[in-house]
Amino acid sequence: MKFCLHLSTRIEKKYENRLLKFMTELAIEADAGGFSAISLTEHHLHENQGYQNSLLFACALAPQLKRTTLILATVNPALHHPLRLVESCNLIDQLNSGRLVVVFGSGFKDTDLVAFGRDLSERHTLFEKALSTALDVWAYDGTGGPLEFTVGSDRGRLEAPVNPSSFRNPRPILARGTLNREAVEETARRGWPVFTTGKNPDAAREQMTAYHAALEAAGHDAETVQIARDWSSVAKAVHVAETDDQAIAEATAFFAKNPSGAIARNPEDMICGSPETVIRAMRPFAETGIGTMICGCLIDVEKPEMLQRSIRLMKEEVIPNVGAAA
Repeated sequence: MKFCLHLSTRIEKKYENRLLKFMTELAIEADAGGFSAISLTEHHLHENQGYQNSLLFACALAPQLKRTTLILATVNPALHHPLRLVESCNLIDQLNSGRLVVVFGSGFKDTDLVAFGRDLSERHTLFEKALSTALDVWAYDGTGGPLEFTVGSDRGRLEAPVNPSSFRNPRPILARGTLNREAVEETARRGWPVFTTGKNPDAAREQMTAYHAALEAAGHDAETVQIARDWSSVAKAVHVAETDDQAIAEATAFFAKNPSGAIARNPEDMICGSPETVIRAMRPFAETGIGTMICGCLIDVEKPEMLQRSIRLMKEEVIPNVGAAA
């Protein structure tokens, strides 16, 4: 099981520049070793997202990374013009030498759709249409006549392939973020990694068992299956301190100051404790067949040393031991 550092946090206007620099430093630290990936998410006009535009932030990070994969988890295609989305993903894929996973999801905030003028009553139709159109744009080679499309209020006509093309042929690694059983199995049939959440190892095992069965039944080639298994992920909030009491106290204080959150809203939702406690909690997840654990951290720009210590303990004590056990 690989590990991914998830960069998403609450923001106050007075800390915007400071937070962006801090998250850039965290990404470079993760790239130096221990973590195999760095994930960014997409929210707009919402307090728990410091950079808002994950595509632009990924373009800023990619030239500074040497080894880690960038994961966009998740991108809602209904918020983007299909051509611009494909161009942006291809550019990130080029800048990071093919180390990119684009995870499509419909999001959990209505405010995103409203901000971009999307009809909430058509959110699922828009998602599916925007996704299928983006795939058509990726596949278009300029032959057979122009490609014309309409997605909601967005329209386009292509007569030549998109530039730049993706580094990875024929497109970046694509994935789907979902909790829906039918969508999990459809993702497997596509040969894509699935991104989900699991409050406990039993829930994660149930999701992964259904996914792996559908993946094997789909008849994909060995490389497709390996990529899908490697990058199929579960997200958990993680915080490590020297002792259990210290970790729980720090997490409790963090959530008192930041009560909203997508992955966790209290220490009970997290994997939280000393290195030994965190290792014991993570091993059952590793045994479920998860390819990657996305670790959401307590990013507090007023207490950077707390997160820096947690990441150091993850890299030096947790990750090597969980990986060895798995």
